[in-house]
Amino acid sequence: MKLVRRQFLSLAAVGFAGLARSAAAQNYPVRPVRVIVPFAPGGPTDVFGRLMAQKLSEQLGGHFYVENVGGGGGNIGMGQGAKAAPDGYTLVVVPPNIVVNPVLFEKVPYDPYKDFEPVTLAVTTPDVLRCRRRPSRISWP
Repeated sequence: MKLVRRQFLSLAAVGFAGLARSAAAQNYPVRPVRVIVPFAPGGPTDVFGRLMAQKLSEQLGGHFYVENVGGGGGNIGMGQGAKAAPDGYTLVVVPPNIVVNPVLFEKVPYDPYKDFEPVTLAVTTPDVLRCRRRPSRISWP
């Protein structure tokens, strides 16, 4: 029996509707979500992480809690995030140094390209790298 295009599309629509219903039946989160901030409390990354966790809790109806894991220029917290199960119940507020630290430190406990899956670009900050060149001639008043 040969299916015509309309019959195929109607069958596909019914199948997709069934998938959508089964996907909608799974609520997220069903348990608390850990938000790792790889710096001490009080800094800009911590403030953003707390605001984000509060909004996610309000909008998704689950519990998102912030855990500050400071030390090592963010390496310790990001290392814990890299070792967490990839189930969506551990989020890491990743600062720009995720790609800088592997160059600055001899060994980091994560691979910035393999250990993390980007979710969204939530905040942008201007970062400037300035090379200071010594003047060739110093003039004193």
